[in-house]
Amino acid sequence: MAIYNQIYLSIDGLKLAENTTIETSLDADIQDVMTIVDGWKGITPAPTTRTVTASNVVPLTGAEYPFEQAMKENWEVELLLEEGNTGKKCMTRGYITNVPRSAGVGQTTTINFTFKGFPSLFE
Repeated sequence: MAIYNQIYLSIDGLKLAENTTIETSLDADIQDVMTIVDGWKGITPAPTTRTVTASNVVPLTGAEYPFEQAMKENWEVELLLEEGNTGKKCMTRGYITNVPRSAGVGQTTTINFTFKGFPSLFE
C-alpha cells in the first residue's frame, strides 16, 4: 500500500484547516524570440512569480481568514506551503488577486483565492 504526500497551507501564520485543494506553480511571461529568416531563436527571460490557488470550505461560523478584505485592502500576506512527509517548505510573500465564492443546493459553500508572490522554491 502506498502512502502519498499532502501539502498544508498557512497564511500569515494561520494553518488553513478548512482547505480542500491547493495548486501552485512558478509562472513567467516568457516571450519567444523569432525572426523571419532564422525562425525560432530562443526566449527572452521574464520575472518569475509563485502562483497559488486554493479552495476552502466555509463552516457555519464563516471563513477562517478574511480573504476578501486582504484583497480589497492590498495586504501583503505570507504563505507557507509544507509537504507533510518530506518536510519541504516554500515560504513566499505576495498578494491575493482573486476571491471567488461558490454555493449551491446540495453543495458545501466554498471560498477560493488566488495568490501571486515571490518565486520561492520548495526546500
